[in-house]
Amino acid sequence: MGFGPPPGDRESTHQDLRDTCVMLLDRAGCDLLTICDITGHSYRSAQTIVKHYRARNAARADSGIDRLELQVRKEGMKG
Repeated sequence: MGFGPPPGDRESTHQDLRDTCVMLLDRAGCDLLTICDITGHSYRSAQTIVKHYRARNAARADSGIDRLELQVRKEGMKG
């Protein structure tokens, strides 16, 4: 889709995947200590990621992403 780090930037890709994993585990109901055990993040780091990226209203965020996906499928990625 064109999102994410430049091609060949393996470190950024690895870190992005770890951060995404933190959020998926949080959404699945895992506590921070479990998330840290799985991802290797420090407690403080995992807490910061969750604080910055957790949706204030998960249902509203999911609905917004659904609308974005429909828009991208309909019109593609136009700048």
